[in-house]
Amino acid sequence: MGIRATSLSEQIARHLADQIICWQLEPGIHLPEVELAKQLDVSTNSLREAFRLLERQHLVEIQPRRGAHVCDVTETQVRALYDFLFLLLGELAARAARNWQQDQLAELAAMLPEFERFHASNNIAAAHELAFAFVEMAVQRFSNNHYLADDIQDLLPLLRRYSYLALQEETSELTVSLTIFRNLLNNVVTRNAAAAAADIREYGDNQCQIVLRAVAKRAAMATRTA
Repeated sequence: MGIRATSLSEQIARHLADQIICWQLEPGIHLPEVELAKQLDVSTNSLREAFRLLERQHLVEIQPRRGAHVCDVTETQVRALYDFLFLLLGELAARAARNWQQDQLAELAAMLPEFERFHASNNIAAAHELAFAFVEMAVQRFSNNHYLADDIQDLLPLLRRYSYLALQEETSELTVSLTIFRNLLNNVVTRNAAAAAADIREYGDNQCQIVLRAVAKRAAMATRTA
């Protein structure tokens, strides 16, 4: 695959991130620099910069003399992400409820019928992408704080990785997501900041438990096959 773009390192990072998020690149796998550079038809310098971007997103770990590896997924890491990121997302939801202007909600609200269609057709991949498009748009419109926005954006790729695992593990997660999506929009529209923040926390708590079960299952399978 040849990659040509204005920001080459970002394009490489996005390509590799997509594979990590969808578990095509498994936890712990080594990312061989020379082989990958040839496969992607890019320089090793561009690839190293892409690795640094992925390290910032907590998808890749770079170790001296060992190179880059896909980050492992452990119970501690999962709990830490959901504890911290959903505090930030809860604050974002509360800000949206308190501060939205008339022209800011229509595009976000229009995503609900799309999500309902994806739910009805059990299109997990499309629903997954739409949910993150919703979050990214909300960050742009309602964070009003570049530290808050930067922290959320840096952690979203890791959340995408975990939430993809949750959706693959339990299809009921899609139904839960739809219910909370509806409640969240209603509470934002009615300017109920506390309830909007609680919706986000409920979503995070529910998904965290699903991911933890999936991680435990994978660990048990690895132990049996070792």
